[in-house]
Amino acid sequence: MFLITGALILLMALPALFNTKGAPLELIATLRPQIIVVAFAFACAAFTVGRFWSGGAAVLVVAVLLVTTPELFSRAPSPVTRPAMKVVWCNVFQKNSVVERLATLAQKQTADVVILAEPPRDLARARRALSDYPFVYGAPDPGEHGAVVFSRAPLTERPRSDLPPGVYPLAIVETDQIRIVAMHPPVAVSPSAMKASTAMMAAALDEAAAGRTLVIGDMNATPWSHRLRVVSKQMVRLTPALGSTWFSSLPVLGLPIDHAFVTSDLRASTTVGPGVGSDHLPLIVSIARD
Repeated sequence: MFLITGALILLMALPALFNTKGAPLELIATLRPQIIVVAFAFACAAFTVGRFWSGGAAVLVVAVLLVTTPELFSRAPSPVTRPAMKVVWCNVFQKNSVVERLATLAQKQTADVVILAEPPRDLARARRALSDYPFVYGAPDPGEHGAVVFSRAPLTERPRSDLPPGVYPLAIVETDQIRIVAMHPPVAVSPSAMKASTAMMAAALDEAAAGRTLVIGDMNATPWSHRLRVVSKQMVRLTPALGSTWFSSLPVLGLPIDHAFVTSDLRASTTVGPGVGSDHLPLIVSIARD
């Protein structure tokens, strides 16, 4: 049983050890922190019962995973104390009750922009809850997988029609001379879903090339995924790798899959907000105007 347990842990660790980029094995690699904790616990148990070779192998797995996951040790940018713009984001899972709690949070934060991922199918109640944000834009999305932007100030819409079929739409707007790209890529459970997610992130980077851009979304990917590593090379990731936003706010129990990035010509910071009734925690982005 001891050897079987060790073999299963190693089998789970292989996609992460080899930095697997293909779907669906990448989903297992997403669980790097959980695998590290399990492998470390196994190593402790192995050393306790005198199985030193097994324990040493588990320690090696832990060491390799830690070395190849520098995002776990990354720091978020310094907090912006006097923001010129605040953006509140949350995947509300099509629940109006979540929207209403998020609206209360936005008011407390004096947010300028509120963005809903997976918005309710009927936006009438959401509009009432967010009546202080009269300017609304959401790219047409029959599947309700996209995002809707609510703003206090007027919005300039930047729709894109060049995305491949099957790709969820991006909500792209400009307000107060800042471009916002809100997105909700699919979970990479298949090669086609992975292709769609990659296409959406490439489109977001294309938009960010103009500068003064915030890219924000439920990315359904962790900071150590290949796709987000590509984004991080070209933009500044605001969200810390240990700032879990899905399922639980506690590292290891949850995963960081909601993210915010800005171009290098913006100074910004992000905090993870309190629960509002969704399985996702909100993000609060503060952007300075230097």
